[in-house]
Amino acid sequence: MFGLLTAIALSSGLAGLAGPAANPSQPTATTTPTRAEFERLQGFATVVLNHVSDTLGTDKLPAAAGLPLEPAVFATVLPDRLQIYDADVVGLDNGRVGGNPVVVAEECVSQCPAAFFDAFQQTWLEAAIESTVHAVQIPQRVLFAMHRDIPATTLLQMAYAAAETRPVAPPSMHLLVNSSRGGLRAQPFYLVPPEGLTLAQGSAALGLTIEMSRGKFVIKATDPRYARENTITDRESLRRLLGEIKKRYPGKETVIVVPDDQITVGEMMNSYALIQAWFPRMVLSAGQRVRTP
Repeated sequence: MFGLLTAIALSSGLAGLAGPAANPSQPTATTTPTRAEFERLQGFATVVLNHVSDTLGTDKLPAAAGLPLEPAVFATVLPDRLQIYDADVVGLDNGRVGGNPVVVAEECVSQCPAAFFDAFQQTWLEAAIESTVHAVQIPQRVLFAMHRDIPATTLLQMAYAAAETRPVAPPSMHLLVNSSRGGLRAQPFYLVPPEGLTLAQGSAALGLTIEMSRGKFVIKATDPRYARENTITDRESLRRLLGEIKKRYPGKETVIVVPDDQITVGEMMNSYALIQAWFPRMVLSAGQRVRTP
């Protein structure tokens, strides 16, 4: 299923995002109030806005355009902790999971930290129990609200953990962003399968890949007709190169972004804002390769 979703994103103009989750959003609280003390909030977007305003601050989100918010498993990532809904589940050290070396979950093909794997596995288990008791669907989306200074690799670790632990099929992924015109929005993204992806012989996918580090972009593709690798050190050169690639491959819309360990979520989205004008569908990779036979 992982490979199918990514192959569709890479080779077609249709991003098959999952439908809305059926479970209703719940009000959040930091203590255990009496029934009369609960605040009833209308709509998932209102719940997200209130929670982010209280814990993170909307001005600390990465800036981007994005889509309207829809119900999802809601994860908030601060420099010192990961919250799922309003519960603290994993402590962080400057946005990274602790441990030297980091303990990796044996079951996680992408080698994600055990702390993230266990947290999302528990979340999906609770959602599965709720779906059975209340006859509702298990959520089909995950929405990450992340401080813009969190390392992009932390987003990838959490996203892979959430994807690999969800029963039946991976969820659709969204990053909460702050739009200057539209307020809080959801930026969708895909993941390269944790074991990598081999495209079928004769695949129409370009496989455009941009490896991001501070002050450098390495651009390459899996399409054998694009037999080159470009290293770019400034945004204007990147802009010109992307325009040339788009002219050569006008029907392609997907780009695979591979951030290094030093790039923050805010920096990644700032660069993606430039890329998005030509390639609006973002697939993230933690180093997993997309290749042809």
